Amino acid sequence: MQKRFISGILVSLSLNLLIKPFSVLVIDAGIQRALGNAVYGKYFALLSLTLIANVLLDLGINNFTVRNIAQDEKRITHHLNNIVLFRILMFILYTGAVLLFAYIFGLTQNNENVLFLLIFNQFLVQSIALLRSFFAGQHRFFLDSLLSVLDRALLIVIVGFAFLQFPTWITIDFFVLVQCISYLITLLVGVFFIRHSIRWSALTLNKAYIKLVLMESLPYSMLVLFMLIYNRADTLLLRLLAVDGAYEAGVYAQGFRLYDAMYMVGFIFASVLFPMFSRMLHQKDPMISELILVSSRWLVGGVLATVFVAIENADFLLTLLYKDQVTESSSFVFIGLMLAFLAMSFNFIYGTLLTANGSLRVLNRISGFAALVSVGLNVCLIPLYGAKGSVIIAVLTQVLVSSSLVYYSYKKIAFRAGLVDWIPLIFFVMYLGCFHFLTPAFPKFSAPLASVFVVVFGAFWFSILDINSIYRLLIKKEVAQ
Repeated sequence: MQKRFISGILVSLSLNLLIKPFSVLVIDAGIQRALGNAVYGKYFALLSLTLIANVLLDLGINNFTVRNIAQDEKRITHHLNNIVLFRILMFILYTGAVLLFAYIFGLTQNNENVLFLLIFNQFLVQSIALLRSFFAGQHRFFLDSLLSVLDRALLIVIVGFAFLQFPTWITIDFFVLVQCISYLITLLVGVFFIRHSIRWSALTLNKAYIKLVLMESLPYSMLVLFMLIYNRADTLLLRLLAVDGAYEAGVYAQGFRLYDAMYMVGFIFASVLFPMFSRMLHQKDPMISELILVSSRWLVGGVLATVFVAIENADFLLTLLYKDQVTESSSFVFIGLMLAFLAMSFNFIYGTLLTANGSLRVLNRISGFAALVSVGLNVCLIPLYGAKGSVIIAVLTQVLVSSSLVYYSYKKIAFRAGLVDWIPLIFFVMYLGCFHFLTPAFPKFSAPLASVFVVVFGAFWFSILDINSIYRLLIKKEVAQ
Protein backbone atom coordinates (compact mmCIF):
# COMPACT_ATOMS: atom_id res chain seq x y z
CA MET A 1 0.00 0.00 0.00
CA GLN A 2 2.81 2.40 0.95
CA LYS A 3 4.66 1.69 -2.31
CA ARG A 4 1.44 2.25 -4.27
CA PHE A 5 0.85 5.58 -2.54
CA ILE A 6 4.40 6.84 -3.10
CA SER A 7 4.35 5.83 -6.77
CA GLY A 8 1.01 7.59 -7.20
CA ILE A 9 2.36 10.80 -5.68
CA LEU A 10 5.47 10.68 -7.89
CA VAL A 11 3.32 10.20 -10.99
CA SER A 12 1.08 13.10 -9.97
CA LEU A 13 4.02 15.42 -9.37
CA SER A 14 5.73 14.42 -12.62
CA LEU A 15 2.64 14.84 -14.79
CA ASN A 16 1.60 18.13 -13.21
CA LEU A 17 5.08 19.66 -13.36
CA LEU A 18 5.47 18.54 -16.97
CA ILE A 19 2.14 19.69 -18.38
CA LYS A 20 0.49 22.40 -16.29
CA PRO A 21 3.29 24.99 -16.16
CA PHE A 22 3.80 24.60 -19.92
CA SER A 23 0.08 25.08 -20.50
CA VAL A 24 -0.07 28.22 -18.35
CA LEU A 25 3.21 29.85 -19.38
CA VAL A 26 3.14 28.98 -23.09
CA ILE A 27 -0.45 28.40 -24.25
CA ASP A 28 -2.31 30.85 -22.01
CA ALA A 29 0.44 33.46 -22.38
CA GLY A 30 0.38 32.97 -26.16
CA ILE A 31 -3.36 33.62 -26.23
CA GLN A 32 -2.94 36.85 -24.27
CA ARG A 33 0.01 37.92 -26.42
CA ALA A 34 -2.03 37.31 -29.59
CA LEU A 35 -5.22 39.03 -28.44
CA GLY A 36 -3.91 41.83 -26.22
CA ASN A 37 -4.40 42.84 -22.61
CA ALA A 38 -7.86 44.38 -22.97
CA VAL A 39 -9.47 41.37 -24.69
CA TYR A 40 -7.81 38.88 -22.37
CA GLY A 41 -8.66 41.04 -19.36
CA LYS A 42 -12.40 40.74 -20.09
CA TYR A 43 -12.08 36.95 -20.27
CA PHE A 44 -9.96 36.83 -17.10
CA ALA A 45 -12.55 38.81 -15.13
CA LEU A 46 -15.36 36.46 -16.26
CA LEU A 47 -13.21 33.46 -15.35
CA SER A 48 -12.66 34.90 -11.87
CA LEU A 49 -16.41 35.37 -11.41
CA THR A 50 -17.17 31.76 -12.38
CA LEU A 51 -14.36 30.50 -10.12
CA ILE A 52 -15.52 32.43 -7.05
CA ALA A 53 -19.11 31.19 -7.48
CA ASN A 54 -17.73 27.68 -8.09
CA VAL A 55 -18.14 26.90 -4.40
CA LEU A 56 -21.90 26.50 -5.07
CA LEU A 57 -21.11 23.52 -7.29
CA ASP A 58 -19.07 21.69 -4.68
CA LEU A 59 -20.01 22.79 -1.14
CA GLY A 60 -17.22 20.54 0.14
CA ILE A 61 -18.78 17.39 -1.36
CA ASN A 62 -15.58 16.25 -3.09
CA ASN A 63 -13.64 16.43 0.16
CA PHE A 64 -16.35 14.34 1.86
CA THR A 65 -16.26 11.86 -1.02
CA VAL A 66 -12.54 11.12 -0.64
CA ARG A 67 -12.91 10.35 3.07
CA ASN A 68 -16.15 8.38 2.60
CA ILE A 69 -14.94 6.16 -0.25
CA ALA A 70 -11.51 5.64 1.33
CA GLN A 71 -13.24 4.18 4.41
CA ASP A 72 -15.44 1.83 2.40
CA GLU A 73 -15.33 1.47 -1.40
CA LYS A 74 -18.75 -0.22 -1.38
CA ARG A 75 -20.33 3.14 -0.59
CA ILE A 76 -19.52 4.49 -4.05
CA THR A 77 -22.82 3.45 -5.68
CA HIS A 78 -24.95 4.70 -2.82
CA HIS A 79 -23.03 7.97 -2.64
CA LEU A 80 -23.11 8.70 -6.36
CA ASN A 81 -26.79 7.85 -6.82
CA ASN A 82 -27.66 10.21 -3.98
CA ILE A 83 -25.37 13.04 -4.99
CA VAL A 84 -25.73 13.39 -8.79
CA LEU A 85 -29.25 14.88 -8.78
CA PHE A 86 -28.25 17.31 -6.03
CA ARG A 87 -25.22 18.42 -8.08
CA ILE A 88 -27.48 19.05 -11.09
CA LEU A 89 -29.78 21.21 -8.96
CA MET A 90 -26.77 23.10 -7.60
CA PHE A 91 -25.56 23.67 -11.17
CA ILE A 92 -28.87 25.34 -11.99
CA LEU A 93 -28.51 27.56 -8.90
CA TYR A 94 -24.88 28.28 -9.78
CA THR A 95 -25.79 29.26 -13.35
CA GLY A 96 -28.49 31.62 -12.12
CA ALA A 97 -26.16 33.22 -9.57
CA VAL A 98 -23.34 33.79 -12.09
CA LEU A 99 -25.68 35.23 -14.73
CA LEU A 100 -27.30 37.51 -12.15
CA PHE A 101 -23.98 38.92 -10.93
CA ALA A 102 -22.64 39.22 -14.49
CA TYR A 103 -25.76 41.19 -15.45
CA ILE A 104 -25.58 43.42 -12.37
CA PHE A 105 -21.90 44.18 -12.97
CA GLY A 106 -22.41 44.73 -16.70
CA LEU A 107 -20.08 41.92 -17.75
CA THR A 108 -22.39 40.22 -20.25
CA GLN A 109 -22.13 42.75 -23.06
CA ASN A 110 -20.67 41.03 -26.16
CA ASN A 111 -19.44 38.19 -23.93
CA GLU A 112 -22.53 35.98 -23.66
CA ASN A 113 -21.05 33.00 -25.50
CA VAL A 114 -17.83 33.08 -23.48
CA LEU A 115 -19.75 33.37 -20.21
CA PHE A 116 -22.08 30.44 -20.96
CA LEU A 117 -19.12 28.26 -21.96
CA LEU A 118 -17.21 29.22 -18.82
CA ILE A 119 -20.23 28.32 -16.68
CA PHE A 120 -20.53 24.93 -18.36
CA ASN A 121 -16.77 24.44 -18.05
CA GLN A 122 -16.97 24.85 -14.29
CA PHE A 123 -19.68 22.18 -14.16
CA LEU A 124 -17.39 19.86 -16.11
CA VAL A 125 -14.44 20.73 -13.87
CA GLN A 126 -16.41 19.87 -10.72
CA SER A 127 -17.72 16.66 -12.30
CA ILE A 128 -14.14 15.64 -13.12
CA ALA A 129 -13.13 16.54 -9.55
CA LEU A 130 -15.91 14.28 -8.23
CA LEU A 131 -14.62 11.37 -10.32
CA ARG A 132 -11.08 12.11 -9.16
CA SER A 133 -12.27 11.97 -5.55
CA PHE A 134 -13.64 8.48 -6.25
CA PHE A 135 -10.32 7.36 -7.71
CA ALA A 136 -8.39 8.93 -4.82
CA GLY A 137 -10.68 7.23 -2.32
CA GLN A 138 -10.07 3.90 -4.09
CA HIS A 139 -6.29 4.59 -4.11
CA ARG A 140 -6.27 4.47 -7.92
CA PHE A 141 -3.73 7.27 -7.97
CA PHE A 142 -2.66 6.91 -11.59
CA LEU A 143 -6.22 7.55 -12.82
CA ASP A 144 -6.54 10.48 -10.43
CA SER A 145 -3.30 11.91 -11.82
CA LEU A 146 -4.36 11.26 -15.41
CA LEU A 147 -7.62 13.17 -15.00
CA SER A 148 -5.77 16.03 -13.31
CA VAL A 149 -3.69 16.78 -16.42
CA LEU A 150 -5.54 15.27 -19.39
CA ASP A 151 -7.64 18.37 -20.11
CA ARG A 152 -4.54 20.56 -20.11
CA ALA A 153 -2.67 18.15 -22.36
CA LEU A 154 -5.54 18.20 -24.86
CA LEU A 155 -5.64 22.00 -24.69
CA ILE A 156 -1.92 22.19 -25.46
CA VAL A 157 -2.31 19.92 -28.50
CA ILE A 158 -5.40 21.59 -29.99
CA VAL A 159 -4.45 25.23 -29.37
CA GLY A 160 -0.82 24.57 -30.31
CA PHE A 161 -1.97 23.08 -33.62
CA ALA A 162 -4.21 26.10 -34.23
CA PHE A 163 -1.31 28.49 -33.54
CA LEU A 164 0.86 26.67 -36.09
CA GLN A 165 -1.68 25.93 -38.84
CA PHE A 166 -4.68 28.26 -38.41
CA PRO A 167 -3.65 31.41 -36.50
CA THR A 168 -6.83 33.20 -37.59
CA TRP A 169 -8.79 30.79 -35.38
CA ILE A 170 -7.21 32.25 -32.25
CA THR A 171 -9.97 34.11 -30.44
CA ILE A 172 -11.23 34.02 -26.87
CA ASP A 173 -14.35 32.17 -28.05
CA PHE A 174 -12.17 29.50 -29.70
CA PHE A 175 -9.93 29.23 -26.62
CA VAL A 176 -12.88 28.70 -24.24
CA LEU A 177 -14.52 26.25 -26.67
CA VAL A 178 -11.33 24.17 -26.76
CA GLN A 179 -11.30 24.20 -22.96
CA CYS A 180 -14.87 22.88 -23.02
CA ILE A 181 -14.00 20.08 -25.45
CA SER A 182 -10.94 19.13 -23.39
CA TYR A 183 -12.94 18.97 -20.15
CA LEU A 184 -15.69 16.95 -21.82
CA ILE A 185 -13.25 14.35 -23.19
CA THR A 186 -11.56 14.11 -19.78
CA LEU A 187 -14.93 13.57 -18.08
CA LEU A 188 -15.85 10.81 -20.54
CA VAL A 189 -12.50 9.09 -19.92
CA GLY A 190 -13.18 9.20 -16.18
CA VAL A 191 -16.68 7.77 -16.61
CA PHE A 192 -15.26 4.97 -18.77
CA PHE A 193 -12.82 3.87 -16.06
CA ILE A 194 -15.34 4.05 -13.24
CA ARG A 195 -18.26 2.40 -15.05
CA HIS A 196 -17.69 -1.06 -13.51
CA SER A 197 -17.56 0.33 -9.98
CA ILE A 198 -21.11 1.71 -10.09
CA ARG A 199 -24.54 0.13 -10.28
CA TRP A 200 -26.81 2.88 -11.54
CA SER A 201 -30.33 3.21 -10.20
CA ALA A 202 -33.00 5.89 -10.38
CA LEU A 203 -31.51 9.20 -9.23
CA THR A 204 -33.00 10.35 -5.95
CA LEU A 205 -32.71 13.38 -3.72
CA ASN A 206 -32.06 11.84 -0.32
CA LYS A 207 -32.49 14.88 1.91
CA ALA A 208 -31.17 13.16 5.05
CA TYR A 209 -28.01 12.03 3.23
CA ILE A 210 -27.48 15.43 1.60
CA LYS A 211 -27.85 17.10 4.99
CA LEU A 212 -25.24 14.76 6.47
CA VAL A 213 -22.80 15.53 3.63
CA LEU A 214 -23.31 19.29 3.91
CA MET A 215 -23.00 19.36 7.69
CA GLU A 216 -19.58 17.71 7.45
CA SER A 217 -18.44 19.60 4.38
CA LEU A 218 -19.74 23.14 4.89
CA PRO A 219 -16.77 24.41 6.96
CA TYR A 220 -14.43 23.33 4.15
CA SER A 221 -16.59 25.01 1.51
CA MET A 222 -16.66 28.27 3.50
CA LEU A 223 -12.87 28.17 3.75
CA VAL A 224 -12.58 27.63 -0.01
CA LEU A 225 -14.97 30.54 -0.67
CA PHE A 226 -13.00 32.95 1.50
CA MET A 227 -9.73 31.87 -0.12
CA LEU A 228 -11.19 32.34 -3.60
CA ILE A 229 -12.36 35.83 -2.67
CA TYR A 230 -9.01 37.12 -1.42
CA ASN A 231 -7.09 35.34 -4.21
CA ARG A 232 -9.39 35.97 -7.18
CA ALA A 233 -11.78 38.87 -6.50
CA ASP A 234 -9.11 41.48 -7.30
CA THR A 235 -9.27 40.68 -11.02
CA LEU A 236 -13.05 41.07 -11.05
CA LEU A 237 -12.82 44.31 -9.06
CA LEU A 238 -10.22 45.65 -11.50
CA ARG A 239 -12.60 45.00 -14.39
CA LEU A 240 -15.39 46.83 -12.56
CA LEU A 241 -13.65 49.72 -10.79
CA ALA A 242 -10.50 50.71 -12.72
CA VAL A 243 -10.60 53.53 -15.25
CA ASP A 244 -9.75 51.13 -18.09
CA GLY A 245 -10.93 47.99 -16.34
CA ALA A 246 -10.43 45.42 -19.10
CA TYR A 247 -6.88 46.61 -19.83
CA GLU A 248 -5.89 46.76 -16.15
CA ALA A 249 -7.25 43.24 -15.60
CA GLY A 250 -5.14 42.09 -18.56
CA VAL A 251 -2.00 43.66 -17.08
CA TYR A 252 -2.74 41.94 -13.78
CA ALA A 253 -3.22 38.63 -15.63
CA GLN A 254 0.32 38.90 -17.04
CA GLY A 255 1.87 38.80 -13.59
CA PHE A 256 -0.70 36.36 -12.25
CA ARG A 257 0.26 33.69 -14.78
CA LEU A 258 3.55 32.66 -13.16
CA TYR A 259 1.88 33.08 -9.75
CA ASP A 260 -0.78 30.59 -10.87
CA ALA A 261 1.81 28.14 -12.20
CA MET A 262 3.70 28.25 -8.91
CA TYR A 263 0.43 27.81 -7.00
CA MET A 264 -0.07 24.45 -8.74
CA VAL A 265 3.26 23.24 -7.37
CA GLY A 266 2.46 24.50 -3.88
CA PHE A 267 -0.95 22.81 -3.98
CA ILE A 268 0.62 19.47 -4.89
CA PHE A 269 3.10 19.95 -2.04
CA ALA A 270 0.21 20.59 0.39
CA SER A 271 -1.65 17.52 -0.92
CA VAL A 272 1.36 15.36 -0.05
CA LEU A 273 1.77 16.94 3.40
CA PHE A 274 -1.91 16.75 4.43
CA PRO A 275 -2.17 12.96 5.00
CA MET A 276 1.28 12.93 6.62
CA PHE A 277 0.36 15.72 9.04
CA SER A 278 -3.02 14.08 9.75
CA ARG A 279 -1.46 10.74 10.74
CA MET A 280 1.37 12.28 12.77
CA LEU A 281 -1.00 14.55 14.69
CA HIS A 282 -3.32 11.62 15.39
CA GLN A 283 -0.41 9.50 16.65
CA LYS A 284 1.20 12.49 18.45
CA ASP A 285 4.40 11.71 16.59
CA PRO A 286 7.24 14.01 17.81
CA MET A 287 8.84 13.73 14.37
CA ILE A 288 6.24 16.23 13.11
CA SER A 289 8.65 19.03 14.11
CA GLU A 290 11.27 17.59 11.75
CA LEU A 291 8.74 17.29 8.94
CA ILE A 292 7.59 20.90 9.41
CA LEU A 293 11.17 22.16 9.42
CA VAL A 294 12.24 20.14 6.37
CA SER A 295 9.12 21.03 4.36
CA SER A 296 9.51 24.71 5.30
CA ARG A 297 13.11 24.83 4.15
CA TRP A 298 12.33 23.01 0.93
CA LEU A 299 9.14 24.83 -0.02
CA VAL A 300 9.82 28.33 1.34
CA GLY A 301 13.48 28.13 0.33
CA GLY A 302 12.54 26.88 -3.14
CA VAL A 303 9.91 29.59 -3.59
CA LEU A 304 12.35 32.22 -2.32
CA ALA A 305 14.91 31.11 -4.90
CA THR A 306 12.34 31.09 -7.71
CA VAL A 307 10.95 34.48 -6.70
CA PHE A 308 14.45 35.95 -6.55
CA VAL A 309 15.29 34.79 -10.08
CA ALA A 310 11.89 35.99 -11.34
CA ILE A 311 12.25 39.46 -9.80
CA GLU A 312 15.85 39.92 -10.92
CA ASN A 313 14.84 39.03 -14.48
CA ALA A 314 11.30 40.46 -14.50
CA ASP A 315 11.66 42.49 -17.70
CA PHE A 316 13.38 39.62 -19.52
CA LEU A 317 10.67 37.09 -18.54
CA LEU A 318 7.76 39.40 -19.32
CA THR A 319 9.19 40.34 -22.71
CA LEU A 320 9.81 36.65 -23.46
CA LEU A 321 6.18 35.81 -22.67
CA TYR A 322 4.28 38.87 -23.93
CA LYS A 323 6.67 40.79 -26.23
CA ASP A 324 5.15 44.20 -27.10
CA GLN A 325 2.25 43.80 -24.62
CA VAL A 326 4.59 44.62 -21.71
CA THR A 327 4.26 48.01 -19.97
CA GLU A 328 5.86 49.66 -16.94
CA SER A 329 2.86 48.52 -14.87
CA SER A 330 3.47 44.94 -15.98
CA SER A 331 6.83 44.77 -14.17
CA PHE A 332 5.43 46.36 -11.01
CA VAL A 333 2.49 43.93 -10.88
CA PHE A 334 4.70 40.93 -11.67
CA ILE A 335 7.21 41.75 -8.91
CA GLY A 336 4.39 42.41 -6.44
CA LEU A 337 2.69 39.09 -7.16
CA MET A 338 5.99 37.24 -6.78
CA LEU A 339 6.38 38.77 -3.30
CA ALA A 340 2.77 37.87 -2.52
CA PHE A 341 3.45 34.26 -3.47
CA LEU A 342 6.54 34.20 -1.28
CA ALA A 343 4.27 35.03 1.66
CA MET A 344 1.71 32.47 0.46
CA SER A 345 4.32 29.69 0.46
CA PHE A 346 3.98 29.52 4.26
CA ASN A 347 0.26 28.85 3.83
CA PHE A 348 0.86 25.54 2.05
CA ILE A 349 2.63 24.26 5.17
CA TYR A 350 0.96 25.94 8.14
CA GLY A 351 -2.50 26.16 6.60
CA THR A 352 -2.25 22.45 5.77
CA LEU A 353 -1.06 21.76 9.33
CA LEU A 354 -4.07 23.56 10.85
CA THR A 355 -6.43 21.80 8.43
CA ALA A 356 -5.01 18.41 9.41
CA ASN A 357 -5.48 19.41 13.04
CA GLY A 358 -9.16 20.18 12.38
CA SER A 359 -8.75 23.87 13.28
CA LEU A 360 -11.31 25.00 10.70
CA ARG A 361 -12.82 27.68 12.91
CA VAL A 362 -9.45 29.44 13.14
CA LEU A 363 -8.83 29.01 9.41
CA ASN A 364 -12.25 30.42 8.52
CA ARG A 365 -11.75 33.41 10.80
CA ILE A 366 -8.36 34.20 9.27
CA SER A 367 -9.58 33.71 5.68
CA GLY A 368 -12.84 35.57 6.28
CA PHE A 369 -10.98 38.57 7.71
CA ALA A 370 -8.48 38.44 4.83
CA ALA A 371 -11.33 38.41 2.30
CA LEU A 372 -12.92 41.42 3.99
CA VAL A 373 -9.62 43.34 4.08
CA SER A 374 -8.79 42.47 0.47
CA VAL A 375 -12.15 43.52 -0.97
CA GLY A 376 -12.39 46.66 1.19
CA LEU A 377 -8.92 47.97 0.35
CA ASN A 378 -9.24 47.05 -3.34
CA VAL A 379 -12.45 49.07 -3.57
CA CYS A 380 -10.51 52.04 -2.17
CA LEU A 381 -7.28 51.74 -4.17
CA ILE A 382 -8.27 50.33 -7.57
CA PRO A 383 -10.06 53.51 -8.79
CA LEU A 384 -6.89 55.49 -7.97
CA TYR A 385 -4.06 53.14 -8.91
CA GLY A 386 -5.55 50.33 -11.00
CA ALA A 387 -3.55 47.09 -11.12
CA LYS A 388 -0.71 48.62 -9.08
CA GLY A 389 -3.06 49.29 -6.18
CA SER A 390 -4.50 45.80 -6.41
CA VAL A 391 -1.12 44.09 -6.26
CA ILE A 392 -0.13 46.09 -3.17
CA ILE A 393 -3.26 44.78 -1.46
CA ALA A 394 -2.40 41.24 -2.60
CA VAL A 395 0.99 41.43 -0.88
CA LEU A 396 -0.50 42.86 2.33
CA THR A 397 -3.26 40.22 2.38
CA GLN A 398 -0.90 37.29 1.88
CA VAL A 399 1.47 38.58 4.59
CA LEU A 400 -1.50 38.95 6.96
CA VAL A 401 -2.73 35.41 6.25
CA SER A 402 0.67 33.71 6.40
CA SER A 403 1.74 35.42 9.64
CA SER A 404 -1.60 34.52 11.26
CA LEU A 405 -1.31 30.87 10.18
CA VAL A 406 2.23 30.58 11.54
CA TYR A 407 1.19 32.18 14.84
CA TYR A 408 -1.83 29.94 15.38
CA SER A 409 0.11 26.84 14.32
CA TYR A 410 2.65 27.45 17.08
CA LYS A 411 -0.15 28.28 19.51
CA LYS A 412 -2.42 25.29 18.87
CA ILE A 413 0.02 22.51 17.93
CA ALA A 414 2.92 21.57 20.17
CA PHE A 415 5.97 21.16 17.95
CA ARG A 416 9.59 22.10 18.40
CA ALA A 417 10.75 24.80 16.04
CA GLY A 418 12.57 27.90 17.19
CA LEU A 419 14.33 30.86 15.61
CA VAL A 420 17.57 28.91 15.43
CA ASP A 421 15.93 26.46 12.99
CA TRP A 422 15.34 29.33 10.55
CA ILE A 423 18.93 30.63 10.62
CA PRO A 424 19.88 29.01 7.25
CA LEU A 425 16.86 30.63 5.59
CA ILE A 426 17.62 34.01 7.19
CA PHE A 427 21.22 33.90 5.95
CA PHE A 428 19.97 32.80 2.54
CA VAL A 429 17.81 35.93 2.35
CA MET A 430 20.79 38.11 3.31
CA TYR A 431 22.95 36.31 0.74
CA LEU A 432 20.43 36.94 -2.06
CA GLY A 433 20.06 40.55 -0.92
CA CYS A 434 23.80 41.08 -1.29
CA PHE A 435 23.72 39.63 -4.79
CA HIS A 436 20.84 41.95 -5.70
CA PHE A 437 23.04 45.00 -5.08
CA LEU A 438 25.86 43.45 -7.09
CA THR A 439 23.75 42.72 -10.19
CA PRO A 440 24.92 45.87 -12.07
CA ALA A 441 28.34 44.21 -12.27
CA PHE A 442 26.90 41.43 -14.43
CA PRO A 443 26.32 41.98 -18.15
CA LYS A 444 22.64 42.03 -18.96
CA PHE A 445 22.74 38.91 -21.15
CA SER A 446 24.28 36.83 -18.34
CA ALA A 447 21.89 37.94 -15.57
CA PRO A 448 19.50 34.93 -15.84
CA LEU A 449 22.37 32.42 -15.74
CA ALA A 450 24.13 34.28 -12.92
CA SER A 451 20.88 34.38 -10.91
CA VAL A 452 20.35 30.64 -11.20
CA PHE A 453 23.98 29.91 -10.24
CA VAL A 454 23.83 32.14 -7.16
CA VAL A 455 20.53 30.59 -6.04
CA VAL A 456 21.68 26.97 -6.43
CA PHE A 457 25.02 27.62 -4.75
CA GLY A 458 23.39 29.48 -1.85
CA ALA A 459 20.68 26.85 -1.39
CA PHE A 460 23.28 24.15 -0.75
CA TRP A 461 25.67 26.39 1.18
CA PHE A 462 22.98 27.45 3.67
CA SER A 463 21.41 23.96 3.88
CA ILE A 464 18.12 24.99 2.28
CA LEU A 465 18.51 21.91 0.10
CA ASP A 466 19.47 19.67 3.01
CA ILE A 467 19.56 16.05 1.86
CA ASN A 468 20.70 14.89 5.31
CA SER A 469 17.51 16.23 6.97
CA ILE A 470 15.34 14.29 4.57
CA TYR A 471 17.46 11.16 5.12
CA ARG A 472 17.24 11.45 8.92
CA LEU A 473 13.48 11.94 8.75
CA LEU A 474 12.94 8.85 6.60
CA ILE A 475 15.29 6.68 8.65
CA LYS A 476 13.66 7.65 11.94
CA LYS A 477 10.21 7.01 10.53
CA GLU A 478 11.24 3.52 9.43
CA VAL A 479 12.73 2.75 12.85
CA ALA A 480 9.57 4.00 14.55
CA GLN A 481 7.43 1.73 12.39
